[in-house]
Amino acid sequence: MSLPSQEPQAVDPMPSVDAEAIHQAAVQSFVEWTRRLPVPPPNPQEFIRSVEPKTRRAARLYSTITERQVVWKEGMTQGTPDVTGLRRRPDSVDPWAETHASLRESSLSILACSPCGGRGTVSCPNCSGREVVGCSNCGGSRKAYGYASNGSRRLMNCRSCSAKGTVPCPSCRSGRVTCSTCHGRGREQRWLEFVETVRFDFLVLSDEEELRRLVWTKADMEKDAKLVAEINANGVLSREKLAPHLPADWLQEHWGKMVVGYKPRERITSQSFQVFEVPAARVSYAIADAPPTTIEFEGQRMLAPPPSADRQFTARGRKVQAARGLLLALALGIPLLYILRGAYFWNGLLVLLSLFLGASAILAEHFVRDWTLGRKGRARSWGIGAAVSALSVTVLAMVSEPSLQEARLHLSKGRLDDAQTELQALGEPESPELQQAWTDLHLAHALREQQVHEVAKDALAMKPGSPERAQVDQHLLSLTRQQVLASLGRKDVTSASAVLASAHPVLAQGFPKDIGELTARIYDTEHEACTTPSCRWKTLFVALRAEPTPSREQRLGQARATLMEQLTPRPRPKAATLDWVLHLHKMTALATELEDTTYDSQVTAQAKQALTWAREERERIALIGAEREVAISLLQLTASSHPNILSKTTESVALSCELRDGRCVGAYLAGADKESRVLNNLKRTPVTKELLSRVLGHPVELPTPPQPRGGKPPTQTTWKDGRVTLVARWNGIYLMELRVGEVTP
Repeated sequence: MSLPSQEPQAVDPMPSVDAEAIHQAAVQSFVEWTRRLPVPPPNPQEFIRSVEPKTRRAARLYSTITERQVVWKEGMTQGTPDVTGLRRRPDSVDPWAETHASLRESSLSILACSPCGGRGTVSCPNCSGREVVGCSNCGGSRKAYGYASNGSRRLMNCRSCSAKGTVPCPSCRSGRVTCSTCHGRGREQRWLEFVETVRFDFLVLSDEEELRRLVWTKADMEKDAKLVAEINANGVLSREKLAPHLPADWLQEHWGKMVVGYKPRERITSQSFQVFEVPAARVSYAIADAPPTTIEFEGQRMLAPPPSADRQFTARGRKVQAARGLLLALALGIPLLYILRGAYFWNGLLVLLSLFLGASAILAEHFVRDWTLGRKGRARSWGIGAAVSALSVTVLAMVSEPSLQEARLHLSKGRLDDAQTELQALGEPESPELQQAWTDLHLAHALREQQVHEVAKDALAMKPGSPERAQVDQHLLSLTRQQVLASLGRKDVTSASAVLASAHPVLAQGFPKDIGELTARIYDTEHEACTTPSCRWKTLFVALRAEPTPSREQRLGQARATLMEQLTPRPRPKAATLDWVLHLHKMTALATELEDTTYDSQVTAQAKQALTWAREERERIALIGAEREVAISLLQLTASSHPNILSKTTESVALSCELRDGRCVGAYLAGADKESRVLNNLKRTPVTKELLSRVLGHPVELPTPPQPRGGKPPTQTTWKDGRVTLVARWNGIYLMELRVGEVTP
């Protein structure tokens, strides 16, 4: 059924539109709208051609639509009434033909309780109807720990369940409990109720399609429109109720559009119809002689269209932005280009050039802005200023450019640094038109310079074979000879060699004899300072090769004979062991220095033989029994903190030598790494063998792991090497330490 309708409520009509107020509001809105466009004009109102105020009518229909669903409700009964069964079914109910009370009264039914079947009790969920549950004290095992009469704690019969394993269920009586649904009554009642859901429908009606699409017609309409009339009704509004408040033709046109659709179980429970009048303005504008563009502003707030609706100002803004970007690139790019060209341009002229470029860009930007707005007079003034500034830029650019004539003027007056700066700004020395100027600059600089390396640098920069290069080469030779001889006079071989090395790349081809003579003199001077035979022989060899002379050849032969004699092995004399060890060290050092020389193949071969012989002789001297000084010399040991122990640690093996009465009486070998002391692994075996051979004075092999005895491998083995006792300590097959002779580490 439908609810009773209310009487319509009317609102006084809106007073007449104030055209002047709309005009002013439209102009202000136009100004604000143009400020959101790119590069807006300074006075947008100057471009308005016409403003046309007007009003539009719009209506808004709100509909409240309610849907009724029929659902079952359940509850407890009072007492134990008779069962009636279901009195009605939901599909037989017309939701809008009955009230809530009539539906409940006609559908109230008494039914037997479903969970308990009408009995009022159900099986106990705790014991499942068995009336007993497991004992929590013994867990059903009938045994539990407790205290006996003598006070001892032991496993005994459970006292809680009397050793039965079960106890009576505390939650029920005879295995059943009261039904929680009907609370023991065995009955339940059910009835039908309406469940209502409400939704709202919104409909906008207007004279023009454009007005209907505006955002403000969907929400907060009162901010932009005047409410003319409002008609409310409980239920559906009839045409007769709307007729007194709307023109007949308007109602005839829009009545068919006011139909609201709803589902079969829905009904319109209320409607509200509102009529609005909306102020609007149509503004036409144009730039210069262009065709006018028209845009519309809607509502009391004169809401503007999006900026995309504009064409003239946007197109003009793109032109100004493009010109602005180009001018900015020129104002910044040209000074940057001069900066990148080199330090020659880093002066006051560049500052003036940058200032005039900036001024030109600003004036040109103003010219473009006024020209695109059609302001020809003002644009010409800006254009003249930009042209004058651009002319100044051109003059400054011409003045700041380098010139070859200026470079030659600097050369003629001896301003070499200024000439070099000018030439560097002009371009690379390889340029044909600049080659002669660069050659003249290098020649002037070289003849003035007294540093050999600077003169050599100038010479290398000049073309070989040219007259200027020949002058520089001759000057370089003279300067080099003078400085080399001066350094040799002070016995400063290092300085003389550095001077000659600086000049060598230039003078090597043109003056080989002079270079050879100076080289020989340097090595002659170095020969005089030599303190070893090998040094004397090497310096004489290089000096003879640089400049052969009979005197140098004779002295070289004598030095070679001395070296060959010192490298020749000889039997061990009856002298102290320490003297013999020192002699072997001296021969080893000399042979090591000469074994890789390329000067003389015979000397090299003799040095290699001497090195092998000295090593073998040194290895024949045993560390055991050697005096302290001999032991130190043999293995280059260093004294430890203990006064009677010498120690040496290699990368993987540590050797200790125990001294007694100034002689080595025993040695101890162990791994140098505290975390791994194994001596016979792949890494340490070669080092251990070498050190043990030096201790004993002849090559030996490491002992092999001992065989197990009685199922267990021994941890220690002992053997003799001549009169020396050796003790090895084992961990399975791993050799952990070696003790040689009388040692107790």
